Amino acid sequence: MKNLLFVDDEPKVLQGLQRQLHAMRNEWSMNFIGSGQQALDFMAANPVDVIISDMVMPGMDGSQLLTEVTKRHSSTVRIVLSGHAEREAVLRLVGPAHQYLSKPCDAMELRNAIARAFALRDLLCNEQLKQLATRVRCLPSLPALHHQLTVEFQKEEPSMERIGEIISRDIGMTTKILQLVNSAFFGLPQPINNPTDAVMYLGLTTVRSLVLSLQVFSQFDQRLNKAFSLDALAHHCWMTGVVARRVAEAERSGLKMRDLCFLAGLLHDVGQLILATGLPEEYMKVLDLAKSQTLPVSQAEQAHFGATHADVGAYLLGLWGLPNPIIEAVAMHHCPSLCVVQEFSPVIAVHVADAFVHEQSGTNTELPPPAIDMECLTRLGLADRIETWRAVGLGGEEF
Repeated sequence: MKNLLFVDDEPKVLQGLQRQLHAMRNEWSMNFIGSGQQALDFMAANPVDVIISDMVMPGMDGSQLLTEVTKRHSSTVRIVLSGHAEREAVLRLVGPAHQYLSKPCDAMELRNAIARAFALRDLLCNEQLKQLATRVRCLPSLPALHHQLTVEFQKEEPSMERIGEIISRDIGMTTKILQLVNSAFFGLPQPINNPTDAVMYLGLTTVRSLVLSLQVFSQFDQRLNKAFSLDALAHHCWMTGVVARRVAEAERSGLKMRDLCFLAGLLHDVGQLILATGLPEEYMKVLDLAKSQTLPVSQAEQAHFGATHADVGAYLLGLWGLPNPIIEAVAMHHCPSLCVVQEFSPVIAVHVADAFVHEQSGTNTELPPPAIDMECLTRLGLADRIETWRAVGLGGEEF
């Protein structure tokens, strides 16, 4: 049975949650506690899979509580359920909270969010990787891009378009900006999938606080793993996003689909960042194994960890609440036949774009380069589109 812990200083709120989730009592073990300190005491003696906390509470607020949970119980999924947070308070939760839900939250939305959190926990059977992914507060950013962003912020009249462009070239910055803007705190009717649109919506002050004041973006230390090149991976991911968007355009997809394809391409190898930064020595061995035996990196990862970078990346992005089409594309970019969507989707766009970019650039982020699943494309009636997609995808100036 899954273990849930709800934390709120208002007894009526806890009673309401208990009524909302009464139907799940045979599937979930639920506990309701009135303060942050009581929650920490409870967790010290009892396992908790998911904690759902209010933001504004006397004594220890939600941010402080979830920060402590991050330190003490890194594998616990952390969700905020609050209706009183100011924007600055939400920024404090960018690290310790995985998802944000706004009060009032109807029973179905709450149940779906919790069920999704459980499903994400079950995605990885390797406990070491699960704990690693849930500990991640942010992803490493390229120092050069971080410097460009700092320079732009310091200008008398910073360009929001330029800031959005810089952020869109960085995996770590993009994930955090989109995690924030798509949280329930902002209550957008449709998710934002374009980093520049997210910057425009959040505004300069919020983005500056997020990037500079809170220092949520770490820097990758190349000395930790000399076999892993962040620059090479960043370029590959950027180009995969560009090509995936061009493929979507060739299919006459709408703007929303094109943005999803770009973002999924940009983030498709985010799991490599997690492994290379979280387990640098082990991941160096994985890369050495792949190179010495000419194995696909994902195959070497599976042999060593029991999971691939696609699994780890999808798990983390799911915890951060990114849209499901992006999570699916990240999880299945090497195996599109597993996708339940039987039509053109970000999974297909990223799968072929990843292969095209490897073909064109000869990048060594994955050796041997991934092959296109022609059986899957034939089944979907898309096999005859490959050469058109290749010509369109690789025809731009970015290469």
